[in-house]
Order: sequence, then C-alpha cells, then structure tokens
Amino acid sequence: MGKREDILNSALKLFLEKGFSATSVEEITRLAGISKGSFFTYFSYNDGILSEVVRLFLKEVSEQFSDILENKKGKPLELLEAFFELNLNLAKDYASNIFTIVREVSFAPIQTRERLTLSFSKMIEEKLREFITTLKGSCDESDIIILLGTVINFWVRFIFNEKVPATQELSKRVWFGLSNRIV
Repeated sequence: MGKREDILNSALKLFLEKGFSATSVEEITRLAGISKGSFFTYFSYNDGILSEVVRLFLKEVSEQFSDILENKKGKPLELLEAFFELNLNLAKDYASNIFTIVREVSFAPIQTRERLTLSFSKMIEEKLREFITTLKGSCDESDIIILLGTVINFWVRFIFNEKVPATQELSKRVWFGLSNRIV
C-alpha cells in the first residue's frame, strides 16, 4: 500500500471516530506514519480528503455488495437475505459513524456537498438496479423505490432501537412483492 492509501485509510478511521472537523492533519499523518508535507502532496485538507474518504468508504461497501451478488446468483431468497444481513452488519458497525459523515458532508463547501450527494445517490441507485436485475431479470423505478424504502426503514428501525424484522422473513416479503407473487 502506498502513501496515498495510507493517508486515506487513516483519515477514514479518524473521520469515523471523530468526524471531519474534529480531525487534524497532524493526527492523520501521525496515524499514517508520514510527514505533513507528504499529506499536502496528495490532498488539500478542506475538500480533497473528505471527498476521497467518502469515495473510499462507498467503494468498500460496494465491494461487499458485489461479493454478495457473485456468491448468491440464481438464489433470490438467499441473495435478499444476504443483502439485508449486509445492511444489518453495516448498521451495527457504522450507524453512528455514518451520521457523523452525513453531518460533515452537510457542512462541506456547496460544490463538495453536491458532488458527494450526487455520487452517493448514483452509486446506490446503480447497485440497487444491478441487485434487482440479478434477482428477477429486470428492474424499473418502482422496484428501486420498494427496495430503497425497505432498506431505509430497516436502518431507521435499527438506529432507533426498534425491532428489526428477521432478515429471512423480510427477504420473503420483499421477494414476493418484487416478483408479484402471492405468498
């Protein structure tokens, strides 16, 4: 791994723990084991590092998502269950940290905020479209709305300590709704 990746991984770790505005360049460089000058060779602090760290986080989640798609092809209920398990694990591991990143992005310069919001929304839609197409062979906007709404509700329930439905039961209900079958 190179210096740039060391910086990004260190920044991601610190941003998730403390938030962007509470993290200094000194802390990032200390954790990465590099000089401050090396940091500025790769990034400007105010814009560049936050954008890259959000992209890194989204890339890691995207890779986990792609692994699910690859491992469960042809098994829609198992694929859905793995999808909801991934979301449950992400919620367990990152829910409070994601609030921190969302807050930090909301205070970022307008161009950064718009770019990150657009890329995040686009990535989610692309992944959901890929996922639903893998599940049932096609995908329309209604399918994306149904699955995205379910995922958002799932996360909200988890975050506010409400009962989260069992992933197996949720998978069945979503699958039968998406495939227009009656249980």
